[in-house]
Amino acid sequence: MEFSSTKLAKIIVERTMNVVSYNIIITNTLGIIIASGDTDRIGSIHAEAIISLKRKSEFNVSENQSKKLSGVYSGTNQVIEFQNRIIGVIGITGRPKDVLGYGKLIKMTAEMMIEQEHLLMESESSKKMKQEIMLALIYNKQDSLILLNKYIKKFEIPYYHPMIISIIEVNFKDDSNRGDLKVLNAIINLLEGTFMESLAVIIDSKTIVVLHKCIHINNAIEDYSEKVKEINKKICNHIGITVKISTGKIYDKLNDMYKSFNIAKDTLLFGKKIYPNDDNAYIFDSLKCMMLFSQKSGKWKINELEDIYQQIALNDKDGVLRETLKVLIEENGELNNVSSRLFIHRNTIRYRLNNIHKITNRNPRNYIDLFWLYSAMINF
Repeated sequence: MEFSSTKLAKIIVERTMNVVSYNIIITNTLGIIIASGDTDRIGSIHAEAIISLKRKSEFNVSENQSKKLSGVYSGTNQVIEFQNRIIGVIGITGRPKDVLGYGKLIKMTAEMMIEQEHLLMESESSKKMKQEIMLALIYNKQDSLILLNKYIKKFEIPYYHPMIISIIEVNFKDDSNRGDLKVLNAIINLLEGTFMESLAVIIDSKTIVVLHKCIHINNAIEDYSEKVKEINKKICNHIGITVKISTGKIYDKLNDMYKSFNIAKDTLLFGKKIYPNDDNAYIFDSLKCMMLFSQKSGKWKINELEDIYQQIALNDKDGVLRETLKVLIEENGELNNVSSRLFIHRNTIRYRLNNIHKITNRNPRNYIDLFWLYSAMINF
């Protein structure tokens, strides 16, 4: 790393010269002065710094030596190191015995400031890359995802794992006196502390999108709705601002996160319309039956119904499960009538319905689940 940030060099010089009464210069690895209390020296070559750079250590010039050399001042020159590399030199004018202690202290201070600057730049770079990844995911930019592959691996985002997208919409009307970006960043910090396996980024002036890697508990995917309600309360209690949160659908592939995002958008719009004041957390799995009737909901409805039908079809080669479901619906759930029409025992009907429940996770004895199964049947 080259000490190329003249802005940081000037800050170091100005701050240290407010404390010590000696002139201070900073050079790059070529010995060129990039910051100095004497601005006329900026851009000139510092001979003592070049010697210090060649030696890779401090170089002191006594008063006697300075009198013998033209344009050379007495003082100490300390190499600036970062990540085990020399990136410049700090020089302090004065008698070495007077300034040597200051020089070592200023060298240490400068290296700490450089480290902090580096960490800040790394943090900003990480934020930018996370945002690029998220935008590529939710808007299905496959070419961008290929280019971002190394960063996806860096942030330990799996390509194949149960994942879900959530949208957090912040209501700044309740908090108009505070900085919007500050509030959004505070929410990001809260999210990262709550969801350890997540990627949370700001996508516009009032919206945060979260990619959450679901975990398995007792061989089942965690109940994500409880996590959403938990974070909703934390944002309200710790940051003092209200938000609307919606979730999409869990998918097993990273490349399907745009689908989860689109569903989360539909869920947010539907939730705000149906429950504008009663609830701030809108869970797709809880609302999708109602959303099925919404004209504004998107393509996910067809996909959901097709998924259910395909699950049955793959496990029903002879068609008996679909036939049983069809007759069950036509006979309004009356098992005796179903038994008569299909010439099978009631226990056989129960066995088939249990199979449908296991295959689809939809219980034909539940009216809402039966509605979904019926919709899948008539569409596919």
